Order: sequence, then structure tokens, then C-alpha cells
Amino acid sequence: MPDKSKRIRTRAKVCILQQLVPAHRLEFFARLKQTLGERNIELVLLYDTPVETRWSLREGVEVPFGVRIQNRYLPIGRKRALCWQPCLRHLRGADLVIVEQATRMLVNYVLLAQQMLGLRKLAFWGHGKKLDTDQAIRWAERIKRWMSRKVAWWFAYNELSANIVRSLGFPGERITCVQNTIDTKSLIQARQAISNDELEALRKGIGLTGRNVGLFSGTMYPAKRIGFLLDSARRIRKAVPDFEMLFLGDGLDNSLVKSAVKTDPWIHYMGPKHETEKVPYWMLAKVLLVPGVVGLVIVDAFALEVPLVTTDVTGHGPEIDYLRDGVNGIMVRTNDDPGRYASVVADLLKNEPKRRHLIVGCEASQQTYTLDNMVNRFTEGIQQSLMQ
Repeated sequence: MPDKSKRIRTRAKVCILQQLVPAHRLEFFARLKQTLGERNIELVLLYDTPVETRWSLREGVEVPFGVRIQNRYLPIGRKRALCWQPCLRHLRGADLVIVEQATRMLVNYVLLAQQMLGLRKLAFWGHGKKLDTDQAIRWAERIKRWMSRKVAWWFAYNELSANIVRSLGFPGERITCVQNTIDTKSLIQARQAISNDELEALRKGIGLTGRNVGLFSGTMYPAKRIGFLLDSARRIRKAVPDFEMLFLGDGLDNSLVKSAVKTDPWIHYMGPKHETEKVPYWMLAKVLLVPGVVGLVIVDAFALEVPLVTTDVTGHGPEIDYLRDGVNGIMVRTNDDPGRYASVVADLLKNEPKRRHLIVGCEASQQTYTLDNMVNRFTEGIQQSLMQ
């Protein structure tokens, strides 16, 4: 726990502005608010829970301790929109405002101007740049780089993001590396509580007959490369005859999986499974297969001790920095060859000592990427920025 002796003498006010709060962030903000309160710092979380639009497909949740605002969107093309967050009246008396590093958030420009006038400090929280280079817009990235050098403080997702921010010329002593993660305690507890009888009953209910099971878990959209995965899975099946594939999730490309189920009875589509509901299905798998972009699912892999096999495709989230090739997962150094990907997975399934070695690496990593560590790092960064 943070050192409670490190308190701000005069009660400070910090505001965090979020377009929305995904479910996996709720516990983080709850703990951060409590920890900051113990250090005489008031946290105000400003957010919206937008309806699904073509500009916002993510889901947000209600925050009992937050202040909900109603975002406004200005379309710029078919798939993009600028966002105005009507939050200024809630920022009165704030010493520090933390915002997403995003050029589309119009209030960021107002807040940067206010910082230049000495009204309050502004901090960015983000990746440092758009990691999906195929989707990056040059002029937007130039603006982002300029703004990123002007803020008072940086909360970088992890060391990969911190290095990107340093490369922009931002002082390293004003960067907090928060080690972005989720609360995995409930996942670990659920994994430890499952009995072999329960797993066998689930296996029978699904219709699994093989022991070499691969798993995909997450949203199914083009960047996840579901078609590539299905092609690879069929090749794995030829090399490992009892190989079967479980798909958990939903999304634009779930139709590819549903079609595959009709022709390949060893492919099983279980639909979306959230939080601890997904744990038993993960426990049936020997490997997690995500040949497309990887984000926080790698933290799930550590917690549930199912080694990840991915590729060096562009567009990974910053959490890919947590992967240690050959230690806690595998990075296939080619992203356009399903035969190569299938060969690596088949070899791993045939080499149980190697797979066990990766599981040991997952066990070690789950101790590093914890929500407690993230809260502590964020708290220390806020304190340092206030004292600057």
C-alpha cells in the first residue's frame, strides 16, 4: 500500500476526464479515489456512457462515484468524429486535469491554453502515439506530438509508451509509467476454485473430445485476423489430430467463426463470456491464439496461465511490451504466413516441457502486472505532478 505519510498539506483537487469508462477500469478508479483520499487529494472522475454510434463502438459503464457529462460529436467523415466534453464548470478549483492523449478531444486544446495561462496543470494519459500506424493520420499525429511536449506531466501506459514519450523530447523525470493492467484477483481465485470434475462436465457439455485445445477470447473484428486464425487452426489440426478450437467473444467477424462451425465440428463458438464466466473455458485450453492485435488479453493469459501465441503484426496495444518471447508467451516473427504460425503452435502442443516453461513465465508475470501496482504508480505520479 502507498505510504500514507506522503500527504499533500492543503487538500488538492484532481480531475480525470474520460470519454467513457469501460467495465475493466471501474475497480481501478475506485481504488485510485480511495488511495488519493487517504493522501488528502480529491479525485473527480468525469465521464460519459455513450450510446453505440459509428464513432463510438466501445461500451461504457455507470460510475457511482463519478460525474457524468454528455459528450457532443462533430462528424469528420464517415468513420471519425471530433468530441466535445462539456466539463469546464466541473473543473473549477482543480489543480490538475488528466485527459486522454487524443487530438479528437476538443476540450484538450482549451485545457492546454488554460495551463499556458497558469490556471491549472494538464497531464496526458496514453500511448505516446497511435500504435496502429495503418490508421494514423499524419496531421493528427503532428498535432499530438506538439501537444505531448507541452503538458505538465505524462502518465504512460507502460515502459513502451514511456519510451515513445521520451523520444518526443519530453523530460523523463515528468513521466509516470503506470504499467497498465486490470484487476486479475477474481480471475485467479476463480481458476483456483474450479475442480477437475467441473472442467470435465464442461468439456462434455461442449462436445470436446481432444485434449489439445486452442482458445481465442475477445472481440472479433478485422484487426484480430479471425480468417487467418481459422486458416491456421485447420493446419494445426492436420499436424495435431486431436486439436480443437474454442472461440469466446462477439463482434463484426463472428460470422466467420459461425460459418466454420458448420463445416468443422472441432471448432466451437461459445459466444461472449465476461469476467469470471470465461474462466472455465480458458482452463480447458492449452494455448491462447491471437495472431492479430493484442491488448489487455495478455494480462488474462498471465492470470489464467494459458500461454499466448501471437505474431509481429502492426497495431498491437502497448501491453504487448509485457510479452517475453519464449519466457511467458511466443511471438511469431512473421505475420503473413498461416503455415508458419500453425507450425509454431503445433510444435508447442507437442512439447509439453516447453509449454510448462511458458506457464512458469505466466505465473511470474501475474505477480508484476497487478492493479495494486498500477494504483500505487498512478498515485505517486499525481503527487509528484502536484508538488512540481
